Amino acid sequence: MSLLPPTFHDSLFDTLDGTKPGVHRHFTSFIQELHEFLNQLPCLKNIQEVRGRIKGIRPRYSEAFGPPYRIEQGHWYTFNYGGRNEMQFNIGMFGPSAISPPYVRVGLAWSMGGPARGVVTKSLKSFRNLVASQPHSWDLFVRTNRLEVEWVRRVGVTNIGWTPTAHVTNWLLNPPFQRYDWILIGRLLRRGIDSAILDNPNQLRDVIESVFAGFRPLWDRTL
Repeated sequence: MSLLPPTFHDSLFDTLDGTKPGVHRHFTSFIQELHEFLNQLPCLKNIQEVRGRIKGIRPRYSEAFGPPYRIEQGHWYTFNYGGRNEMQFNIGMFGPSAISPPYVRVGLAWSMGGPARGVVTKSLKSFRNLVASQPHSWDLFVRTNRLEVEWVRRVGVTNIGWTPTAHVTNWLLNPPFQRYDWILIGRLLRRGIDSAILDNPNQLRDVIESVFAGFRPLWDRTL
């Protein structure tokens, strides 16, 4: 059991641009190590128990994170068990050749591009209503953790965009949700700019814990 996350050394971003077999081989073990760290975090330890109780189901897994996760050339991501058709705790990484600048993301996300779009959109609207009911504490959380929005819109081609910290709350409370296939609100750690955090397991742990622990009460109440 790892008490610290694996570090995202600068060279890892270039590794994502390697051959597909090489990318899979390298990042499979990396993500498994990341899962070991995430599954011992106090803010994530009992989320499957909570999901089961609130939704009236028996979760297939007791741990927060594990397969499936997705590894592609230029991009990988992982999310908690059961999160595909719900709001999800998500960590992902983009390499230099992806459709975005290279960075690591840590946040809460909604995937609305699949058959469960209506259910996931409803979850996002519930989350928005909760945020609207406590604007001051939400705004403090956003500013303290420097949260941003990562969004994807597919209209013929895939468009990805970002909303900076100063505009997150306004964007969240006034968005045309039907236009988005993916929304993540979280900390975006950029190559170069945030290398001191990405290279330091203690600093990276603090960022991940702060973001996920801050989202946890909102996740509970929205679920």
